[in-house]
Amino acid sequence: MTAAVLALVTAGAVAACDSAADSSTSVTAGGTIRVVLTQLPSHLDPQKIGAALDSNVSRLLSRTLTTYKSEPGAAGSELVPDLATDLGRPSENNTVWEFKLREGVKWEDGAAINCQQVKYGVERNFSSLFKSGLPYAKLLLADNATPYEGPYSGKELDSVTCDDSRTIKFKLKQPTGDFNYAVALSVFSPAKPGSDGDKDAYDRRPLSNGPYRVEPRVADDRITLVRNEHWSASVDGIRKAFPDKIEIVKNENDPAVTNALIQNQGGDRNSVLLNANVAPNFLQQVVNDPELSKRTATGPTGAVRYFAINTKLIKDLRCRQALVYAFNKRKYRQAMGGSIIGDLATSMIPPNLAAHAKFDDYGTLSDGDGNEDKAIALIDQAKDDKVTCPDSINVALPDNDTIARYVKTMVDAYVRVGIKVNLKRLDADMYWDIIADSGHPYHLIYAGWIPDWANGSAVIPPLFDGSLVQPPGELSGSNYSFLKDAEIDQAIKEANAEPTLARQYKLWGELDGKLSQLAVTIPVIYPNAIRMAGSNVGGMFIHSQFGMPDLAALGLLDPTIATDVASSPS
Repeated sequence: MTAAVLALVTAGAVAACDSAADSSTSVTAGGTIRVVLTQLPSHLDPQKIGAALDSNVSRLLSRTLTTYKSEPGAAGSELVPDLATDLGRPSENNTVWEFKLREGVKWEDGAAINCQQVKYGVERNFSSLFKSGLPYAKLLLADNATPYEGPYSGKELDSVTCDDSRTIKFKLKQPTGDFNYAVALSVFSPAKPGSDGDKDAYDRRPLSNGPYRVEPRVADDRITLVRNEHWSASVDGIRKAFPDKIEIVKNENDPAVTNALIQNQGGDRNSVLLNANVAPNFLQQVVNDPELSKRTATGPTGAVRYFAINTKLIKDLRCRQALVYAFNKRKYRQAMGGSIIGDLATSMIPPNLAAHAKFDDYGTLSDGDGNEDKAIALIDQAKDDKVTCPDSINVALPDNDTIARYVKTMVDAYVRVGIKVNLKRLDADMYWDIIADSGHPYHLIYAGWIPDWANGSAVIPPLFDGSLVQPPGELSGSNYSFLKDAEIDQAIKEANAEPTLARQYKLWGELDGKLSQLAVTIPVIYPNAIRMAGSNVGGMFIHSQFGMPDLAALGLLDPTIATDVASSPS
């Protein structure tokens, strides 16, 4: 088991550079830091969280049994105990996992965390009230004889038990050697029964057991985090929690925010652009200026940026393959800033994982401009068989000017093969929930994925398992292609059950190749992060788990410098 875990960590290590601060030794506790986002987190309720941004914020509020080190480079991929005292004790051929809870961890109301609250948090994943969030509790945990429907009916999930107030045990559907990675996810956070009576209110202001708690919102474009007086660094060796206050503000105007950071005046000295890169029009200036580049954190995100192809709307394989062939990935990357932004993608499992397989089914590496001739030939073949490929497609994307500029590069590429593109900009704060509804009318869906841990098991099942697809009006997790393929589902089960890690890697890579041939996504780029902060921000590095600066490590060099809570002017 130890060897397997070490291999998994090594395979997932992402080399993230850090120009802004190689360590946090110069950061001083106190002050207010401003975190600028292109969109606010969709969810703060840990059981509803599925996006990397939301997970990054949630780690300040909701602790999990295990988590990742708050360190740059390969160290950030190292799994460490959090609420638990160790990384778990598997038994019965990895079908049973036991964890012992750390003593002294408290909620923001001063009450101690116990096993029943961790169990309750896990059980919430099974309720129909939770339509968003990652699917691992349902995918991995053994269900009751009668399908479990969550704790609000007064029933319990039999596969999660408490031997005492500090010992929790999980019974799994099948052997899973990396289950301790799954419990690092927000969806396995504890919840205090009774605190979540108003589900919408709890999503905006969950009860915290981390170093910060959420202040009541006074505006829809910001979230304020202040210290949780009952959090203690003596029982949390991971979160550095330097600032007294964290102001999270929404500003969609990346060029304006980047310019304000370059100017570095007033409160902008305390600001960091967290989930968006330096705006393309300022990119060369920033990377070529030694003083400005010192205030950037750069490195691979470990992610893949892609478009999901809606298989409910585009059923014919040839029509989907034509969309992949016609896509101009080079032009898309150029709009993002060029080759410095990342490598063109051919797979859904990124190259930093051992499960990555090398294939190039659509000629991306030989011609990143796409292949119009092959796309037209496939459309004609389908037409000969009385199948009409859509000549007009709706493309879903968040309502953000910068993203829209990238996505517009698709318009000319698809016009050349006779397809009109209708760009549909959706509410950015609700985007991930909107695109998870299988009843939506969008043919292509802008998306991205960072593996939840360093294996194909954290890519293929959450994105392509057919059991996740729900009827219209309900959410289908992260299976944005709405793929339901019996052969793929069976292969997922076999890969998950494979006990030999090297063999499991191979199976995930083969599955990735099969999905490529099915043309259910268009992988576009393995993106790099180039994030910028003001001159008073320290401790900034690209965390391999989130693909962005780690909020748990950020702080101020001089906490006496005031931060204007207003976001940078747009």
